[in-house]
Amino acid sequence: MSFKTILVPIDFSDDSLNALKHGIEIAKKFNSKLFILHVNHDESLLYHYLTDEEFEELKERIIKDVQNQLEKLEDKFPELKDIDYHYRIRRGVPYVEIVEETEKEHVDLVIVGSHGKTSAKKFFYGGTTSKVARRAKCNVMITRLND
Repeated sequence: MSFKTILVPIDFSDDSLNALKHGIEIAKKFNSKLFILHVNHDESLLYHYLTDEEFEELKERIIKDVQNQLEKLEDKFPELKDIDYHYRIRRGVPYVEIVEETEKEHVDLVIVGSHGKTSAKKFFYGGTTSKVARRAKCNVMITRLND
């Protein structure tokens, strides 16, 4: 089996960075294209509490912050320079955006961490991970940090 296109969704948690480490290793082994995806939550509920200007400013700051973090990934993972990789930022419900990205890019393998960044890890990211595993039409690899 070979994987031409791999997707690793990250939220910059240790679990997602561990998944990225595995994604890089597999991409190197199979000479795969690697997509790194960050999904910003839909912050539209904040629209009711902020002015239009404040809301747009907040959205821009969030995107700039995420973009800066994505650009610094090569510092943490210098081996990224040795593979064909791209990063994307999407906005919405994480599992929906991840599954849509798999279809858009004809992904062969999704590598996702078992838990994410939220304090209610099991509720949020565990739910996202299991929803991706159930709904994606490609292989899904779930990584786990050794505690």
